[in-house]
Amino acid sequence: MSGHRRVPRRALTDPSTAAGSPVTGRPSARAVAAVALLAGLAACGPLRAAGQPATGGQATASAQNSGTRTTSPQTAGRTCLTGTLAYDHRDAEAGESRPLATAVARNANWQLWGKATVSEQAQLLASGVTGQNDGTFSACADRPGPFAEAYLKFRSSSTSLWRVVSPVHKTEYSFESPHLAGISASRDLGTVKVPADQQGAWKIVDTLNDFYRKAVEANTAGSGCWTRHQSTGGCDQLTFSWAPDATDGGYWDPGSRDVVLAAEDADSKHTILHEAGHWFHFELYDHSFPDAPNCENHQFDVASSTGCAWTEAFADAVAAYSLGDYRYVFSDGKSFDLHNDRSTTWDRGDAVQGRIGGSLLDLWAKDGPDGGSWNRDIQLMSEHQSADFHTYFTVDRPKAGLATTDAAKRIISSHTIDY
Repeated sequence: MSGHRRVPRRALTDPSTAAGSPVTGRPSARAVAAVALLAGLAACGPLRAAGQPATGGQATASAQNSGTRTTSPQTAGRTCLTGTLAYDHRDAEAGESRPLATAVARNANWQLWGKATVSEQAQLLASGVTGQNDGTFSACADRPGPFAEAYLKFRSSSTSLWRVVSPVHKTEYSFESPHLAGISASRDLGTVKVPADQQGAWKIVDTLNDFYRKAVEANTAGSGCWTRHQSTGGCDQLTFSWAPDATDGGYWDPGSRDVVLAAEDADSKHTILHEAGHWFHFELYDHSFPDAPNCENHQFDVASSTGCAWTEAFADAVAAYSLGDYRYVFSDGKSFDLHNDRSTTWDRGDAVQGRIGGSLLDLWAKDGPDGGSWNRDIQLMSEHQSADFHTYFTVDRPKAGLATTDAAKRIISSHTIDY
């Protein structure tokens, strides 16, 4: 198997021009653990950094290439900057009008900088992530005040698990809050907005939370990494390359292992998560990727190859499963409904992307035969590198104790896949 190819997303047929293309949910213990993992750094407190040890009583955490987030009890008397990080964005999921919407930036990295006197250089006083549900921050200095100056720096990343970088400089985006002078008590900054030319980066960071929670829930190794192939302290990092003026994008690049997005691609959560799904497939296969010929112009409803249909359908299913729907949404707000059956006028069989995508979503459904989630399938894919859907269903599912008869067989047959 080879992962050395570009996986273009833009080759997908727009449903407005495709003939016959239709246009258009109690959590487990592992899920709770995933939420707790991401919650740790949202508490008021410094992230312990080299040369910056946390001092008595303040919440602390370490997340250097690990996803591990731990806290200790908070004490009163610290100088803190509090508020909520938010961004504006075009919402493709809301339809073709793509209305301007405001969202909070969850689990985004922040750093608190400050200095005791005007003549000093600013020093890192604390770091952490915004709240996992509400984008709030409570950035508390790791030393007593007062401070001649204090401010926050926000970065387009979440610990070291995922990040967004500039395609030119290969560095994360960042911006600073207003620099406040003469800080002797905590200050509430209210809502801090991401600058207009960086908002796509924070939309990507925020959107990836929905996917990460699903992935870590399925990680049977119990680490905070994306898959069971890495352990805490050695997680692979998912990198997106994006710029507000980028014209190249809409694919995962196996050479660099980065997802590359054009400017408008960030308008669609489905596009963000589809391309992350290709990287996830590569990670599940322990840095391998199935051969996928005839994939340059793949379409949901047209046969390509069994390898292409398998890889693209898995990425489609990652996006839809993470977002709790059954569709793909383009950056222009048009959408493609993945529901299909034997009467749907698409090409038939396991070389058709949409047929496999619908099958996977039905197998993973709450009332489906795989236990109500994708967890057992993700475990399967971590252990067996299926070359295509036929191998996955007929060879590897039995190895994992997953059904291939009765309801499972009826599901794939309803999508015109007959084994």
